[in-house]
Amino acid sequence: MDHAERLLPPNEKEAAAFAADFLARSFPVLAATEGLNSRPEIRPVIFLFAENGALYFLTAKSRRFYAELCRAPHICLTALDRENEIFLRISGKVCFSEDEPILDRAVRERPELLQTFGGEQKALIVFFLLEAKAELLAGLDEIPQAEFYLPDPSGVLTGITVKKKTELRDRIAKILERREAEPPALPEETAKLYDGALFLFAEAAKALWPRMDIRPIERAAVFETWDEREKYTKLAARLIGNAVIDKPEDLTYFLDPERLAELRKGRTPQE
Repeated sequence: MDHAERLLPPNEKEAAAFAADFLARSFPVLAATEGLNSRPEIRPVIFLFAENGALYFLTAKSRRFYAELCRAPHICLTALDRENEIFLRISGKVCFSEDEPILDRAVRERPELLQTFGGEQKALIVFFLLEAKAELLAGLDEIPQAEFYLPDPSGVLTGITVKKKTELRDRIAKILERREAEPPALPEETAKLYDGALFLFAEAAKALWPRMDIRPIERAAVFETWDEREKYTKLAARLIGNAVIDKPEDLTYFLDPERLAELRKGRTPQE
């Protein structure tokens, strides 16, 4: 197989396995993010494995890297095949997960990770990528020799996770009350997406606190039909991904209408 053939992109079914094999053979895998000061940051990242089409990576909730990705969830990864002088570059949107089977497998296969991150599994969190695009570059050539998309993983989107804290319950209640009392002045499409996101958080809160009244948002929402509500709620879930809500500031971040509108650019609700 000559150099050009090695650079041919795999077919869609093989894309995740191809990327996982490349990442597993490369050290270090480097991750570029937007720092907390809005400047570029780059650091090594821990690649774990591929499962259900998802490429899983690991960090700790106490790390600056985690805070950066919570603030700006887009990432660019670079890995090098030294033998063939080929770079793999992957860009996508980060979705966090606290899926226990995935964390259990990570610790079982990489027990040294517990010591690296303080000895407690609950301090760890994994993430995978959505809307991931991969590029193969030869040597120092800046022009991709081949590029392909990684299919979005199936069966791993679990939605938002709200920690059971009184301050979070109270903040969500206030947000819902404010929404009923005075709907924000937003463009129609952004208002629908915002209400879809409110439904996500209201349902998550009701599951934790069954006595919590979420009827105000049901009365005040801008949706004309139940199908429309479902459409925009699903779109909001897709854009937000597997968010872990641990402090009141997280609600401000994930329920920002302008941010939701920016995330939506280039996407439309499924009909």
